[in-house]
Amino acid sequence: MANGNNETPCCIGDRLEYGSMGRELKVGGVDMYLATPKTPTKKGVVVYIDVYGWKLPNTRYIVDMIANNGYVAILPDVFEGAEPWSADRDWSGFLEWVKTKDPNKIHPVADAAVGYLQQECGVEQLGCVGFCWGGRAVHACLVDRTDFKCGVAFYGMRSIDDEKLGLLNAPGLFVFGGKDSVIPLDQVETLKTELKKSCKVEHHVTVYEGMPHGFAHRKKEENDKDAAAIDGARLEMLKWLEKYM
Repeated sequence: MANGNNETPCCIGDRLEYGSMGRELKVGGVDMYLATPKTPTKKGVVVYIDVYGWKLPNTRYIVDMIANNGYVAILPDVFEGAEPWSADRDWSGFLEWVKTKDPNKIHPVADAAVGYLQQECGVEQLGCVGFCWGGRAVHACLVDRTDFKCGVAFYGMRSIDDEKLGLLNAPGLFVFGGKDSVIPLDQVETLKTELKKSCKVEHHVTVYEGMPHGFAHRKKEENDKDAAAIDGARLEMLKWLEKYM
């Protein structure tokens, strides 16, 4: 998700036709999507949505992928019933709309998701993953919370002028596209610099050459380069979760 003064609308890209394997439920009045693995586990992952909302099939596909790799995965509607952005809306209003969706205020919804995983699913180890706006939410959780053992932020981070930009409480993986018009590479370099200067835990920043914003969950594999980047980013996510959970 975009940051700072360079913030621009993010295209929805390629919407998947996908039915999903999990189920919808309400937790403390908040809608959530839950997917569970075939075998019992005490590991759970909270997944944070992009601006297109908790019903986007692309994001649910990733939730199911995480579950199929041995985690209880939950996707909360962090907008709490408010309409997500839609590709057919007037883009001139996007920046004003997104200003009303502050990822640094994610914590009450995160508390509800974490509580459900712990109390109803027996989860003892927690991780978080997010895309676009949700990447910013992951960064907020890694900075402001201590209950997550690790996090993976796809093309999203705190504002580059945030004094806490490099202060993580748990290992963080940040994934970006080299041709992301929403988060230019100079902002990625600022993140790298602040992490190197301030971060006391494991961290890594990966940039996939030639990839646009949203590539890991909203882009079709049109050629071998696309496939390598998309599969590579997803595998990197799974390896990070496995390493730290």
